Formats: sequence, C-alpha cells, structure tokens
Amino acid sequence: MAQRVGLLGGTFDPPHVGHLILADQVRDQLDLHEVRLVVANVPWQKVGARVITDAGQRLEMVEAAVADAPGLVASRVELDLGGPSYTADTLDHLERLEPDVTWFVIVGSDAAAGLPSWHRADELRRRARFAVADRPGTDRAELPAGWDLSFVEMPQIEVSSTEIRALVAAGRSVRHLMPAAVVQRIERWGLYRLGP
Repeated sequence: MAQRVGLLGGTFDPPHVGHLILADQVRDQLDLHEVRLVVANVPWQKVGARVITDAGQRLEMVEAAVADAPGLVASRVELDLGGPSYTADTLDHLERLEPDVTWFVIVGSDAAAGLPSWHRADELRRRARFAVADRPGTDRAELPAGWDLSFVEMPQIEVSSTEIRALVAAGRSVRHLMPAAVVQRIERWGLYRLGP
C-alpha cells in the first residue's frame, strides 16, 4: 500500500500549538502515515511585509516542536531547493524522490479559497490532493470547483505566529502557546523583541 503523507507548509515564525494540533488532526482523520512540516525557504507572499527569521533558525524551531510528536516530521526540502518556496516545485521534487507516496497538501479553508491564485494553479488542480482544515462554528469560505479537497474538522484554537511575536515584543509570556523547546530557542536567540 502506498504511503499517505501530509505536507503542512509554512513560514513557522514561530511554530506553535495550532500548527501541531492541525498536523495531528489531519494525520488522524485522513489516516496518514506522517505529516511533514515543510519550512519555507523564502516565503514569497511575506517578503517585504516584515522581517523573516533566518530559515535555519525556523527549521530548528520546527525540529524542536516535533521532537516528541509521533508522526510529525520537520522537513527542510524547501531550504534545500533554495529560492522562493512554491508548492508546485516542492511537489515536483518530492514526487521524483518518493514516487510511491500519495501526497496531501494541508491548507486552511481561507487558503483553499485562494487556490486558483497559486503558482502553477492549473497543474496543482489536476495533480494534487488537498486536506482542508475547517474550524467548527465558522462559515466555510467559498471554495473553487474542480479541486481534490478532503475536509478535516479542527478544534477552535485561537493562536497565531503574529500574536506570539507581538507578545514576545511586549515582554509577555508565551508559555503553553508553543513547546517549551521552541520558547527556549526564542529566548536564547533574542527573537521578536523588536516587534511582530
């Protein structure tokens, strides 16, 4: 039987419990062998909007976050590819390396609504499967037709990397929003002190 693997891409600046819960829920509900948290090398949609933490540091934080999380794996594939990170390029590379794997790209329902605007969208629509996270109690965004979408129900978790960066900048506690090993790295490196 072919392995079923989820790809949760992101900037992960920093990774937090919301990312881990999402990855776990997708893995369980879609019966995946593992979920890889794929750290973006150059997150093209965020470049120029704010300072992005070094990719190597973001990868190390993700590695620390999943160290005790069975079935969750940190992936450096986009760092190794270099340049801007596009899902289509990442899938091309992974399919060449692991042709027997069935890949599921994990997105929130808001991101799923914007799939037609993604790089090489027509190609992704034809060949990729998407796991779409739905939050209970929220209205589902209008999703594009013709895409292979599987829906995963998510618990209501209100935490974001932007909020965490703002809390750190304000000198407030971020314990319990991330694994302790991630908090330790943020403190050791002095990240986010100048603001989100």
